[in-house]
Amino acid sequence: MTTPIAITENRLKFSSIDRARALLVAGCAALSCHGAVAAPANQFDGLIEPSQTIELRTPVIGLIDKISTQRGGVVKKGAVLVSLDASVERAAAELARYKATMDGALLASDSRLAYASRKVKRRSELADKNYGTAQERDDAELEQRVGEAEAQAAKENREVARLEYAFATAQLNLKQIRSPIDGVVIEQSMWPGEMAQPGDTKPPILKLAQIDPLRVAVILPATLYSKLKLGMKAQITPEKPIDGSYAVTIAMIDRTIDAASATFRVYLTLPNPDGALPGGLKCKVTFANLP
Repeated sequence: MTTPIAITENRLKFSSIDRARALLVAGCAALSCHGAVAAPANQFDGLIEPSQTIELRTPVIGLIDKISTQRGGVVKKGAVLVSLDASVERAAAELARYKATMDGALLASDSRLAYASRKVKRRSELADKNYGTAQERDDAELEQRVGEAEAQAAKENREVARLEYAFATAQLNLKQIRSPIDGVVIEQSMWPGEMAQPGDTKPPILKLAQIDPLRVAVILPATLYSKLKLGMKAQITPEKPIDGSYAVTIAMIDRTIDAASATFRVYLTLPNPDGALPGGLKCKVTFANLP
């Protein structure tokens, strides 16, 4: 005869089994659902980033006079972004420019040389006709050689002045810091009135990022290493709030594979001519034509 206690224990056992089965079924369902939305085998996580970032520093010490841009500003290659105080260098360049255009010494030497040449000619003619002495002819030839040396010295001094002007201009140009890229300003660390100093340990004045083109970094399993080639096409889908998909091209493939993770890194080029896409977004990278 089965006692009420035994019946109760059996019901509890069946209830536990039913709950376990229910949890197992739910787990399987969850796994099935997860498998339904799992990423395709040829899709990988990537990161959209600027193709390069540059910290703009000064090559010489100087007081910042003007910064012609600000954070978020668009800059063009070659544009002057930072001007340091250059009153001394500007005066030195102007002085060197004036010296380089001075013609007095050169004209004087040319005139003396022309006179000495005519004098040699006359003394030679007179000496040939016995109307002059050989000494007078020799003296005239000496004056000619001295005139030639003076003319040469004047030309050399003119060239030295030109080089000094070029040097002074180069020093003046160091006081103007130009953008080496087309890009945007992503950080400003210094302001007009502060003393800028050269050196990697000193804070940069500005930090620039090139966002056309952008670069997409993706880490791939080593099994794909032999299947990827430079120039291959792929598609990326940025995370929200950016919609749509974009074509990219493989621009660089790591030459080494990380032994610990059995992965390697690939960089893809993403054209961004209108600057609509920002850097720093996560994305999905799909290689549709893997062999």
